Amino acid sequence: MGTDADIPKLERVTFFDGQRLSAADLANVQAYHQELRWLHNRSLHTWGVGLGLGVSGNKGDRQVVVAPGYGVDTLGREIVLTESQVIPVPPVAGASSGGEAVYYLTVSYTDDADLEPTETRQGVCKPGGAVRLPEMPKLAWKEPGTIQRGYDLVLAQIWVLNCQLNRPVSLEARRQAQPSQQPYIAAGQTVPGETAWTLWQIVPTGGQTTTLGVQTTVDTSGARFRLTPRYLARIQGDRYLPAAAAGPNAPQGLLVEGFTSVGDPKAYGFTLRIFLPLDLDVHGIPLNPDSIQTGLVDLVRNQLQWHVVWMGVEG
Repeated sequence: MGTDADIPKLERVTFFDGQRLSAADLANVQAYHQELRWLHNRSLHTWGVGLGLGVSGNKGDRQVVVAPGYGVDTLGREIVLTESQVIPVPPVAGASSGGEAVYYLTVSYTDDADLEPTETRQGVCKPGGAVRLPEMPKLAWKEPGTIQRGYDLVLAQIWVLNCQLNRPVSLEARRQAQPSQQPYIAAGQTVPGETAWTLWQIVPTGGQTTTLGVQTTVDTSGARFRLTPRYLARIQGDRYLPAAAAGPNAPQGLLVEGFTSVGDPKAYGFTLRIFLPLDLDVHGIPLNPDSIQTGLVDLVRNQLQWHVVWMGVEG
C-alpha cells in the first residue's frame, strides 16, 4: 500500500468563457480525476481481485480460459478485462529438476504508452495521434519468485508436464480485494466399499516401517471451492468385528480410531489420516486386536465399509 509520501501533486483544472482549449487541458482533467480515483482505491480499499477474472482448465488441457473481470493493484490502478481470453499453457516438458513445472497466471495494469490505439485521427495543421485506447491488461505466466506482489495480481496456479496441465487449475493463490460477506459451505462423502484406503506408515530414523493406521485422499473438486476451505471430516461405517468363520485367528472385537486428522488441505481435496492404536482392552472387551494388521486395508474398506463424510467451509 502507498504511504502519505505517495500522495500525488494535484491541480484543479478550471475554465473560462472564450478560453482556447488544447489537448493538454483536457488530458489534465482526465489525469486529475484519475489520480484522485487511484488515491481513493489504495487508501480506502485493498488490492486484489474484485470481480470475475476466473480461470478454468482441467488436467490434460493445453490452454486456460480467463473470464472478464475487475481488479485493483497496490497503486490503486483499475485492472479491467472486458472479454474472455484463451491463454496457451507454457510449452515446457516440466521442471529442470524433473517433475512438474509450476507457473502462476498474473494480470497487471498496462500504461497508455504500451497500448495499441483502436482509433487515430489527423490533426488540424498538426500531426495526428491516438484518440481511443483499448482497456487491456497484461496477462502473463510467471515462475515462482518472479512475481511483483501488488503490481501483479495472481489469478491462478498451474502444474505443467509434457506441455499440458498435469492437474486442474488452482485458484488458491488469488488475493481478493473484498472479503466474502458470508461463508460458502459444501459437503459430501466417499462411496462405501469404494474408498481407496492405504496404510498410514512412517519410517523413524534408523528404524523399521511402522504402521500407524490408514489414510485416504478425498476428492472435493465437485464442490468448486475457489480457496482452501476449513475441512471437517469423520469416518462412517461399522466398528464391530464379529467372530469370523475364517478361523480362530480372524480379528474380532471392536475397531476404534485414536484420532483423525486432515492433512494436505487444498481447494480440490485433502488427505484423511486415522490413527489406530493396537491391542487395547476395556473391561474385557478387545479393541483393535493385533490381528487387524494383516489385511487392514481390505478390512476397513470391504468388511467394515469405512468411508469419509466431510464438510468444507470457505470464507
